[in-house]
Amino acid sequence: MDYVMQADIPKIVFIGGTGRCGTNITKDILSQHPKVATHPFEYRFIIDPDGIVDFYRSYTATWSPYLADRRLKRLENLLAALSREPAYHHWLGKLLKQFDKSGKIISPRRYYGWRLDRHLPNFREHSQALIEELMDFSFSARWVGTESYTYHPQIYFAGPKRDEELATILGKFVNKVILDFLKFQNKEFYVEDNTWNFLFARELLQLAPQSKLLHIYRDPRDVVASFVQQNWAPSELCQAAEWYKTMMYHWFNIREQLPVGSYYEYSLESLVDSPKQTLENLCKFVGLSYDPIFLEVDLSKSHQGRWREDFDIDEQKILQKILGDVIAKLGYKEL
Repeated sequence: MDYVMQADIPKIVFIGGTGRCGTNITKDILSQHPKVATHPFEYRFIIDPDGIVDFYRSYTATWSPYLADRRLKRLENLLAALSREPAYHHWLGKLLKQFDKSGKIISPRRYYGWRLDRHLPNFREHSQALIEELMDFSFSARWVGTESYTYHPQIYFAGPKRDEELATILGKFVNKVILDFLKFQNKEFYVEDNTWNFLFARELLQLAPQSKLLHIYRDPRDVVASFVQQNWAPSELCQAAEWYKTMMYHWFNIREQLPVGSYYEYSLESLVDSPKQTLENLCKFVGLSYDPIFLEVDLSKSHQGRWREDFDIDEQKILQKILGDVIAKLGYKEL
């Protein structure tokens, strides 16, 4: 059966959280549904630095011809870096991983392993079309801030744009990319779990007003216990706790400004302890029919309460001091 997207507007579900809180588990569960398409990795072109949201906010905040040139090129470079990977970077990255699996000694090429043109139909073509639509014209010239040692340097020119105008252009790009993927997969819903989506909830809803946002949270102490083991988060306890707290406080401010019914919050613990009820509520919010196949996903490795084993009593007291307000606000028991 071919699913028809109304007015070529794809159904999008953005899953977000602080990281290490259950976003990937939620995506894995929903991916079992016959109408849902997902990716096995985060595609990153919307919320990463120099990506769609970054361009959207920075371009409309301040403008000059040189700022426009720099921001357009940064967006173009990010989309190109995500789209394809030269062979020598691929093999060099493999070599580096053999000697430094954590990547903390020498980092590989940025977005090593990301080749979106293999996973998103027409991604490179849509990216090129976006830059052309954003840019008024280009011309041969250089200024003192032109990238070093550029052969035949060009300056990209684009005039100021209103938030609404830019949101329409960027939103059309996002919808086209996702719609092509849904058509290729013959699916109706696109579900993705880029970590920190919830920090950009306002912008995501402005670019794709039809989308739904899921925010999954977890006992803050368990999140920190997992953070300190990751190569992309602070490994020192107090730093990891502050990192987490800052993100959650920012989310609390953001959600006060979101339209009613635009987001749904649930805990990892509720998903593990009461999966059927939690998933039925989640599906009702998204507009997706509940499927018993969801319950076949293994949730036994959620490591609830790991913080009691990972941290000694003094460290637990430090966590309580830093995270006490968030712990209480989310409804978890204190130490």
